[in-house]
Amino acid sequence: MRSSDPYNTPYSSQGSQWVQTGRRTSAGGREQSYVSDETDRPWDGLGQDDSLDKSFFQTISSWLPFAKEKSLDLNENDVDDYDYDPRFGNSKQKTYKLPMVILFAIVAAGSAVYTISKKKEGPSSERILEEIEIVKPDFVFEHPYISSSYYTSTKSLKTLQSVDKFQVQPKKNQLAGKKVEGEKDFTRDTQTRLAILRPFCAFDAGPLPTTFDCWQSFPPCKVAAFELGGEFDEDMLGYNDENKTFDDVGSHMQKNAKADVFLFYSQTFSENEVAIKAVDKIIDQYFEGGGWAQCFDNIYAVEANIPADLDNYIPPMQEYLYNWVNGPNRQFEAGFRIIQSGEWGNYDGFYLMEGDSIPIKSYWLDVVLSEIEMNRPFAIMGAKYNGDKWDNFYEDIPIALLDHTNGNGIYNTSHPLLERLVGQLEVEAACPYNSIPYDFRMSQMWIEGTMGIVPKLAPAIMLDDEGKNITLSNNTAQFMKWGDEWRHERPFKETPVIHNYAATNLIPRHLGPEYIIHGAKLYAPWNPSKTEITLVVSEWFFDRSVHLLSHLDEKDHPFSEVVIMLPPNVEAHDDYGNFTSVPTHAQHRDNPDFMDMCEADVKTEWFMLTNSYHHVASHVDLMFTPGKFLPVIPFTPATYPFCFKFPYCKETINLAQRFNPDHAKVVLDFDMLYHTETRNAFCKDWKEMNGDGGEDLYTYQKNRILRRKKIIGPSGPTGSSYTAYLYGQGKDKMYKLVDRSLYGARAPFIKIFGKEEKLDGMSEEELAQKVGDTGMMGMDNQTDCNCFTFESEATCDGSAMGCIWRPLFESCHPPEMVDEGTPICPESSVPTLSPTQSGYMLDTDEPTSAPTGSPVVNITDPWYSSYFHITEHEEAGNRLLDKEDDPTDDDAVTAIKDL
Repeated sequence: MRSSDPYNTPYSSQGSQWVQTGRRTSAGGREQSYVSDETDRPWDGLGQDDSLDKSFFQTISSWLPFAKEKSLDLNENDVDDYDYDPRFGNSKQKTYKLPMVILFAIVAAGSAVYTISKKKEGPSSERILEEIEIVKPDFVFEHPYISSSYYTSTKSLKTLQSVDKFQVQPKKNQLAGKKVEGEKDFTRDTQTRLAILRPFCAFDAGPLPTTFDCWQSFPPCKVAAFELGGEFDEDMLGYNDENKTFDDVGSHMQKNAKADVFLFYSQTFSENEVAIKAVDKIIDQYFEGGGWAQCFDNIYAVEANIPADLDNYIPPMQEYLYNWVNGPNRQFEAGFRIIQSGEWGNYDGFYLMEGDSIPIKSYWLDVVLSEIEMNRPFAIMGAKYNGDKWDNFYEDIPIALLDHTNGNGIYNTSHPLLERLVGQLEVEAACPYNSIPYDFRMSQMWIEGTMGIVPKLAPAIMLDDEGKNITLSNNTAQFMKWGDEWRHERPFKETPVIHNYAATNLIPRHLGPEYIIHGAKLYAPWNPSKTEITLVVSEWFFDRSVHLLSHLDEKDHPFSEVVIMLPPNVEAHDDYGNFTSVPTHAQHRDNPDFMDMCEADVKTEWFMLTNSYHHVASHVDLMFTPGKFLPVIPFTPATYPFCFKFPYCKETINLAQRFNPDHAKVVLDFDMLYHTETRNAFCKDWKEMNGDGGEDLYTYQKNRILRRKKIIGPSGPTGSSYTAYLYGQGKDKMYKLVDRSLYGARAPFIKIFGKEEKLDGMSEEELAQKVGDTGMMGMDNQTDCNCFTFESEATCDGSAMGCIWRPLFESCHPPEMVDEGTPICPESSVPTLSPTQSGYMLDTDEPTSAPTGSPVVNITDPWYSSYFHITEHEEAGNRLLDKEDDPTDDDAVTAIKDL
């Protein structure tokens, strides 16, 4: 959809120019739309040249021997005559086999002769037809339709005639007192009139019609349900219940309200044929009758007229480019003004419903209209963030972001506060505040007005073209006036009808009472009939795995077997069956504990790793892709702020790149679902490369060891190396890897013996010096400051730290914190493969100093930075000497330069 370089239009390796289409955005094939110049697509002209008509092709085809036996008009039975042309790479263009090559040669020769003759005779009939404008209905030149270039630009006469016949003329006749029986009533009185704005830009114009498929599956209102043949019980739905809740709305809201659909393009229709055709398709479907169309009085196509070079949405540049989000900001303002103007009708407000706002229940429009009636008055009604991917860094999030209502909400265009907020957005369009998305920015204004918290902008955004600081006007007094005037009526209201998940990965159990979800990535849960999984538990001291086993049956988990990896000198239990109903057996190690990944004797197709300092989470939410049922595995991108600034993480990637030189994904050992057969092949190669016990893991770095005298890194195979092996062997398609920095991740195992893990790694002398003989090494379940260890609502809400229970996910998260406050948990814990080695002290500083000159500016530590801080602590005592890591290390510099 969007280019990683916001300023340059890319060129192909052969030097041919490309024409960029669509709103500019970040890197990735999914988010960038480009079409090559006509000179790069020689196949496009075949059969479409103005100088070639149908009779010419029929004449040419009659010359070929095979033409009498098989027509050139292909159908589904002619698939064998097609083949993909490898010359065009990933192109889906198809070509005929050898007979078509002959035809193409003849056509090319004939075309040249025919073109010359046609130039003498005059323009072709096709060109004449193209130059003759279709006779469009009069309404396209009348208000309000004339204000949108769609109606004067579309070439679909059928679409325009449908609009005229079923929408424009009936409305005119009814206003004149001429209503036809059975006709939709455009003049009925209602309490509410709502506009449904479906915003889209150039890059998502093509798929726009598919976003209406779910409207057919989940009809917006009961009228549509009747039309589709659906049945419902009015009593069951609360039709006659005076105390009905929003989730049981049974009253036919279409009797009291009207709703219209607006297909809202960010740029100008006349400049984008793809956008026009997409709207043609939707409007044609609407006027076919039945289905979702019965829930709406009108359908319109409107535009924001944002110039293509200003229709920006470039998230990677949000710290540096003040107009990185200019497209959505200007489109929202334009939508507000279009509805508020009354040109298209008198509306109470609009529901900004993006294409990724998906209905998941029938009658969702009825429920939305009911919520509007119950919650009046309000300026904005919608949903705050309802997911859990922010929980790991919840205390670091500005309160204005936590409190903000997502842009996919319902806006009351007549509310004076919303008028002021939108007016301020328009004023700020040319200043650094334009770097804040409109919904977040309106929340900032309200928080500044009610709490006095002035937002901070990225330092680079605050510099002018000459590198000098920009001074912003002080708006606090103005915003406080707004707060004083409207805070008593709660102008921002939440509705459980809409849930905002903002690209959160979900499985069906996470869905609640909502009717519409925004931004969710929905996957399939674990299916025991398809996947058997073993849990491998690394054990060292004091038989702590008993705690994990004794609570295993209380958990929602996928494990059909458990293997306990024991040291040679620790006896196995004979009575594991007393702790859990899951078949469990012990295995004594023949190699160091960090080789458990490779040494565990696993019989099932898949397995996962943890250790005895953890227990299984209340819900192990393994996710799989629907259909192919591929495991969904979270990874952290190996970049400087996320990885390379931490020596342990950097070393993890260095080792992984021995299997795949381009590897740049950090996969935590306890997050990976290992495929047993593939694990076996990986471990065979790993041992050949590094020795059976990893003794040769760092021998290739002898010079580095002599110079730095310390290497901080893993001692054995890792989830990242396993992942790199998959890519190196072309086996990565057996998984779907998702970026946890974008979609979050849920830990399958919770560390409950954090302090004990640290103490277990100490020698007797160090332990006596640190804590004395106090019995701290017992079986007490001691926890660090971590809300995630509370796995029930009672323990979470009753914690002294003020933790908050999240019912949908049955998880506990820290409380929100006023900006610049002190977090209750300054550092979170993470799964680790082995206990902390001897020499680890409870209060040590991080073992390495950060590079003095960071190549990336204005980037704060992400929420999962603490993962690598902690792992470095644990591995520090296992390295050769304790000299500080050299910040100018060649490997680090090389890694940074490669970013």
